[in-house]
Amino acid sequence: MANKILTPITLWSDFNETLPLQPQILSDSTEDGVAVSRVRFAGRAAGDGRVNIFALFARPVGDKDCPAVLVLPDCRLTADKTLVKMFAKKGYAVLMPDYRGVWGEETDHTVYPQAIDYANYSLAGRRFNFADDTARETCWYEWTALARYCVRYLREQPFITNVGAVGLKAGGEIVWQLAATCDLACAVTVCAGGWRAYRGIFKYGDNTELKMDDERYRFLAGIESQSYAQYVRCPVLMLCATNDENMDADRAFDTYARINPEMQKSFYFAARYDGHIGNTGLNDLFHFIEKYLKEKDRFIPEPVAVAIEEDEGDLVARVNLERNTGGRLDYCDVFMAEDNPDASTRDWTICPLKRDDRKEGMVFYLNVYKNAGRVFAFAKAKYKSGFAVSSKIAVKKIEKQYANMTDRSRILYSSENGRDSFTIDNTSGKLIADCFLNNDSPPVVMMNGPFGIRGIYSPYGLKLFRINEERYRPAEGALLKFDFYSPQPCTLRVNLIVFEAGGGRDVYSCTLSANGGEHWSNFVVGAKDFKNSVNKPLGQIRDAKFMTFYSESVFCLNNLIWL
Repeated sequence: MANKILTPITLWSDFNETLPLQPQILSDSTEDGVAVSRVRFAGRAAGDGRVNIFALFARPVGDKDCPAVLVLPDCRLTADKTLVKMFAKKGYAVLMPDYRGVWGEETDHTVYPQAIDYANYSLAGRRFNFADDTARETCWYEWTALARYCVRYLREQPFITNVGAVGLKAGGEIVWQLAATCDLACAVTVCAGGWRAYRGIFKYGDNTELKMDDERYRFLAGIESQSYAQYVRCPVLMLCATNDENMDADRAFDTYARINPEMQKSFYFAARYDGHIGNTGLNDLFHFIEKYLKEKDRFIPEPVAVAIEEDEGDLVARVNLERNTGGRLDYCDVFMAEDNPDASTRDWTICPLKRDDRKEGMVFYLNVYKNAGRVFAFAKAKYKSGFAVSSKIAVKKIEKQYANMTDRSRILYSSENGRDSFTIDNTSGKLIADCFLNNDSPPVVMMNGPFGIRGIYSPYGLKLFRINEERYRPAEGALLKFDFYSPQPCTLRVNLIVFEAGGGRDVYSCTLSANGGEHWSNFVVGAKDFKNSVNKPLGQIRDAKFMTFYSESVFCLNNLIWL
C-alpha cells in the first residue's frame, strides 16, 4: 500500500461504518430551553481497539421531530456548548464531537487506539501536512472516519428527519470529504477551501508552481478539499474570509467551481476578515440550512459575476446579476485591492458606483494607483431575503493608463473614508468557536468625538492593511501622525507587523498614553518608537505589512497621515 496514490473514490470505497455504536449518555442538563447531553459512542476499529468518540449532543426541549446538524470545530478546539446551544435554539438537534483527542488535562475528549495515536492533533506531526505513506495513514482520514460515525449516530436517533454538516476551518476541510463520500442533506464549510499544500505559494505571485513528488501527489489526491469537490453529493455553501492567513482566498473559488454542477451551491466572502465570519455570513448559514434541512422556501442566490474592463477610458468592474433574477437586490458593493500577491494582507477598499444599468450590469470605478501593475476586485450582493453572495476574485494586469488612475497619497485615513479599509484586530475570546463574530451592532463604527468631528472605533481594536499598498507606503524615515480621542484616560498600543524572510513575523509595539477628556490628542511616532519583544527598534515603518490599534478603553482615530 505504501506510495499508492489514493483518490477520494479508492480511499473510501471499503470503509466500514456498520460497527455497533455502543452509545453512552454521560450526563444530561437543560439550559435555556435546550437539552444538552455529554455522550460517548464507538467509532471505527483500528489495531486492537475502537475509537471512543466524545461529543456534545443538544436538541430543543420537547419530543417533536427535528433536523440535525453535525458541527465540526477547528482541529485546535473541542466541542463548544455555546455553539451547540445556538443551533439548538434555532430548532436543530446538534452533535458536536471532539476530534482533536488528547489535550492537556482535559478528560472530555475522544480516545484513539494506540495504533492511530497520530489522530490526536497534538501528536499528528507530519501526518497533518504530509501523506508519507498513503492518505489513509493521516490524521485527516481518522477525523473524517470519526465524522462519518457521527453522521451514523444522528441517523439512528428516531426523531431526526434530515442530517446536514457544518465545518469550521479544519472541520470544514473534513466536511468536504463528508459531502463527497456520504449522504447529507446539505453541507456548509466555513473558512475552508482546500489548497493546503500550496500555502505560501501565491496564485498570482512570481513563483506559482508547487514542487511535486509522490508524497505531494498522495496528499493532493486523497486529502485536499479541491479533489473532493467534484464528488460532492449535496447542496454546498462556502463561507470564506478574504484575509484569511490559513486559507488561500484567491484559490477558494477554484474549489467552488469544481463542485459537481448538478448540486446547488452558493459562495460568500467576509471582506477583510481573517479566519472568521460576521453576522452576514452567519445569516447565510442559517438561511441555507433552513432550506435544505427544514425544507423551507428560501431564495438562495448564486455567486454574481464580475469582470474588470475599460469603460469610456476608465478602469471599471462590471457586475452581472442576471443569475439571480428570482430575488430582489438590496445592495451591491465592489471591493478593490492592488498588486499584493498575498491575499491575507490585501487592503480591500469599497469602489464608487459609476452607473447602474440593469441590462448591462452595475459598473464601478476601479480607481487604481497610476503605477499599479495588477488590480484585484470582487463583488458582494445582498438580497432583500437577507442572503448575501460574492463573486470570485477577478484579476487584471494593468498595461496602460486609464483616466481614473490616482496619485500616491500621504493620507492613510480620514473620517471622510467612513468605515472603509479598517477591520477588527483582537478577537481572542470574543468569537463563538473561534469562528463566528455574532453581535447586534457593526464591529467597526464611526463614533462622535469632540467639536462634532467623528472618528473610527471598534471594541475589538482596529487593523489596517493600507500600509501594504504601494500608493500609501511611507517614504524612508517617515513619521506617522494621527488624531486620537478617548473620553477617559487610557493607554493605546500601536503595533506594526513585519514578515520575516523565513516566513515568520515580528511584532513591533509602541505604547501611548492619553489623559482623556473632550479634546482630540495628536500623536506623532517614528520607527524608533516601535520595539519588538527583545527591545529591538524597527528599522523602517515601510517594512510593516499591517498595523493595529488597541486599547481596553473606548477610543477613536482620525486623520492618519505620513510626515
